[in-house]
Amino acid sequence: MQYPQEVLVIVVFIVFLAWDFFTGVNRRSTRSAGEWLVDGLSTMQLPPIKAAVMALAFALGAALLPAYHNSLQALPFWLGFLLVFLPDDLSHYWLHRLAHEHPWLWGFHRTHHTPGVYQTSIAFRENWLWFWIMPGFWWMGLMVYLGLLEQVLLSTAIIGIHNVWLHTGSTADRRLYDHPFTRKLMHYLEHLINTPALHRAHHGLGGSAVPMGNYAQTLFIWDVLFGSATFTQGALPEAYGTLNERSMKQAWYYHLWWPLFKEKPVVGSD
Repeated sequence: MQYPQEVLVIVVFIVFLAWDFFTGVNRRSTRSAGEWLVDGLSTMQLPPIKAAVMALAFALGAALLPAYHNSLQALPFWLGFLLVFLPDDLSHYWLHRLAHEHPWLWGFHRTHHTPGVYQTSIAFRENWLWFWIMPGFWWMGLMVYLGLLEQVLLSTAIIGIHNVWLHTGSTADRRLYDHPFTRKLMHYLEHLINTPALHRAHHGLGGSAVPMGNYAQTLFIWDVLFGSATFTQGALPEAYGTLNERSMKQAWYYHLWWPLFKEKPVVGSD
């Protein structure tokens, strides 16, 4: 069953994909069919995996907390929303940060960083295992069991739409950093909310890139509080991708389903 909030995320995703296409973002670089396949199949495998994780979390809640079914249903709506959203967002920050800081966890997340482009189609590009270990999905399943379904749906819509906007290929936002008034506005906004410029830097390589920082999902305040924030004032990175070119050149099925498929040698790579 599709809820209106999920449909809204899909609609926004399609609109931003179309915007990238009609504004020429997709023509700035040549991508292989396999790269597009990774983007598309990853986006398609997200809903069933998310549903499975949430169902398992719901079942665990029923098994371990049988007396607490719908126990939070009487909470004021916005208090319940914060209970859903804030732990989801904070736990994602820490998982994301750990994935960049520890090689053993990097394999779960590197698929999101292997494209040499930055555009809407990569918004939900991940290895299948990343979706299984995302703490927010487990948390949302438990919150549904405890009676906060509507708040989970709203949180899903906000995080999903924000994630699509975050990965837009448009760089028109750079103008906001040029004018004194909007530059000051962005300064304050970016201390609270993650923006495309901040996240572009995180995906970047070379100058104006912050591959080891800017880990936030939605609220950038986590980066500010935990010392991983770097503000680039909208500057574009020199390139996108990872430092491991061999990893970037792997077959599409490796990106999607590692470790079921092993890395293969690539001609011309070290």
